[in-house]
Amino acid sequence: SVMEVPWEEAPRFGIMSVNGEDMITEFAEKPKEPKSNLASMGIYVFTWKTLRQYLTDDEANPASENDFGKNIIPTMLRDGQRMAAYRFAGYWKDVGTLDSLWDANMDMLSPTSGLDLSDDSWPIYARSVNAPPAFLGGDSKVSHSAINRGSVLEGTVENSVLSSNVTVAAGARVCYSVLLPGTVVEPGAVVEYAILGEGCRVGKDCRVGGSPMADASDTWGGLTVLAPGCCLEEGREVRPGVMLGKNAEEVSK
Repeated sequence: SVMEVPWEEAPRFGIMSVNGEDMITEFAEKPKEPKSNLASMGIYVFTWKTLRQYLTDDEANPASENDFGKNIIPTMLRDGQRMAAYRFAGYWKDVGTLDSLWDANMDMLSPTSGLDLSDDSWPIYARSVNAPPAFLGGDSKVSHSAINRGSVLEGTVENSVLSSNVTVAAGARVCYSVLLPGTVVEPGAVVEYAILGEGCRVGKDCRVGGSPMADASDTWGGLTVLAPGCCLEEGREVRPGVMLGKNAEEVSK
């Protein structure tokens, strides 16, 4: 399955070249100079007997990286296997970068993104979380956000996606952010334009990230990212575009 992507983005995808009948003639993994803008969606249909043989042979090859894009598909093409490209035209998002992961989550909140979680004709299945319903406190303010089960919200949440069992304490504010399961934002803390990994804890009165519109004189650094399990001490400020590791140390993206 393939989808046309902007030419400038093609170098970050596996790219399929096809003939006039959409039969695949070449596959290139993240080419610097792509010959096509048909990106592989990572969705394949094989006959089991053929796939099994190629996987077995590839596993026995010590020089192989055991990768579909780099090894399996190119080997099939060299062997003359007939492979066709199916052009998909619906919603699809590659989440191979932090920005695209954030974009995909924000798409759930946009009525024009093409991603409709309420579309009964195309249900999206997920593993159910064994947790009570989300709880919104009397002083909480929640707008344009997706909130999962088990979350407890006493503060403000705007334009954000919160996974299961997330806590936003009284006086805290979360905006344009993605919070993964078990994240805790303590009283008075502010989280903006950020991705917080599973089990993160943002201490009281911390400031994480920032809005690109906050000050037109500043250069926005991009998304702020906290690794799973990262805990910030009270009052810490993490500027936009910074990534912190599990031990709250700054690391490169």
